[in-house]
Amino acid sequence: MYDEKLSWILDNEDKSIPQNERYRQNIEFVHSLGLKCDCVGWSSLNLKSSRSNEILADIDKFCKEKGWKARGWYERYYTESTSDWYEIVPSYIKEITNCFDNTVYDGVLGEEVELPSIKAYHELTVSPKYGYRSILVPERFRDICLRHNVTDVDFVWVKDKGKYKAEQYFAMYCNRLIPNILVSKYRKFDCTDKQNAREKLEEFGGYLPLIAEIFYNIQRIDLQDCYLKSEMPNCNFAYTLIKRPYIFDSKTRYEYHFNYLIRKEFAEILLEENAISKSSLRPAHIVSEVLGGYEIAETIEMNRPISDCIKQSISEYEKHKITPRPIRAISEKDALRILRSAKKERKEDFKKRISKTLIPSLAETKYAPLVPYYSIANGGFLSDEYELLSYDDACIKNAKFQDELQAEELLEQKPDGVVIAMCTDGDRVILCADGSVIRFSHEEPSAVDEWKSLAQFIADGVAE
Repeated sequence: MYDEKLSWILDNEDKSIPQNERYRQNIEFVHSLGLKCDCVGWSSLNLKSSRSNEILADIDKFCKEKGWKARGWYERYYTESTSDWYEIVPSYIKEITNCFDNTVYDGVLGEEVELPSIKAYHELTVSPKYGYRSILVPERFRDICLRHNVTDVDFVWVKDKGKYKAEQYFAMYCNRLIPNILVSKYRKFDCTDKQNAREKLEEFGGYLPLIAEIFYNIQRIDLQDCYLKSEMPNCNFAYTLIKRPYIFDSKTRYEYHFNYLIRKEFAEILLEENAISKSSLRPAHIVSEVLGGYEIAETIEMNRPISDCIKQSISEYEKHKITPRPIRAISEKDALRILRSAKKERKEDFKKRISKTLIPSLAETKYAPLVPYYSIANGGFLSDEYELLSYDDACIKNAKFQDELQAEELLEQKPDGVVIAMCTDGDRVILCADGSVIRFSHEEPSAVDEWKSLAQFIADGVAE
């Protein structure tokens, strides 16, 4: 079994229609389907939805009647894979984390290896991150590997140039290469020739053949990679790396695609030790033969720093660890100053301050700590990522959230707090009873970010 997702947008090549008007019509159509979209009309459809066929038929009808064209991005992930392996699913480091001052090492394949330098204190979620053709893991992850004498990975310290104390990160390099990987036969598909498109995508199954009949272009076909059972090694960590050519500015360039895998038995140790979370792991799909829509891609060896450079980085890490660093602490005064400054620079992003007559009624509520912030702006966009809700909106969102928590049967420890903000992906931000703030995932009932105080959240929310 697998999940399918379609990200889509409508195109209109009639240049006589102003671009803003095309956007407006696009957005209006998406809303008429009961769906949400971004500021130009990109929308997302979970193809497990009972309305998927109806929505695709409406898109087809609209395009034929109005002369528009549909374009999209298809993704597929397996949901019931049972194997002895997990893929690591990294997140991206924040832009404010990256110092954009790379460290360059000599590589074992002759080419240099670049790693980022970071301000680690900005990474509130201790989890695997994308590096440059590697994955960055927190020091607790490395410590457990060392404690269990795992020898099939090497770790290179990622230089921390932040002034505050924080958990450190290491670039991880697996030593066991899986020789082949199964990847999507097509990465994109021009559906202009409908009969040809349908025939070629028929073996993929799922919704792809139907999408090919309706859309003029599938600009990306992302199928979850698969692995041949006969090629899986006997170790704790393994990796794949393939080099894909593409054309840009009439020149052939290359994209590197890699996966890091952990044997299930060791992944469970990491989970127990809180060195990785379930959201950073995806069951690897292991198969006995090539599936329809896939082809075999031969892997290549990953470049990594030479052993002397690895030793040098660990020596620098040990010196860094014994150097005293202050703990970052943002006061309420600091956060209020930051919020005032943000509102002054972006007045259109914030609402007016809360009515003074309403303030006394908040004193005995869980929203009382927000009064100083509401006195500057009763809601607004701290950044592209976080929207601080007005008091009224927060109460409405919180009531719905509390109802969902009551219905959640599998969550052992439910957050004690109230919704104060929303994230662009639908995650909620919760002010907890102990004064801390968490980002609560909309996909699974768990905290994916944590701030020590409301002031810390406001400051980081504006800086995001």
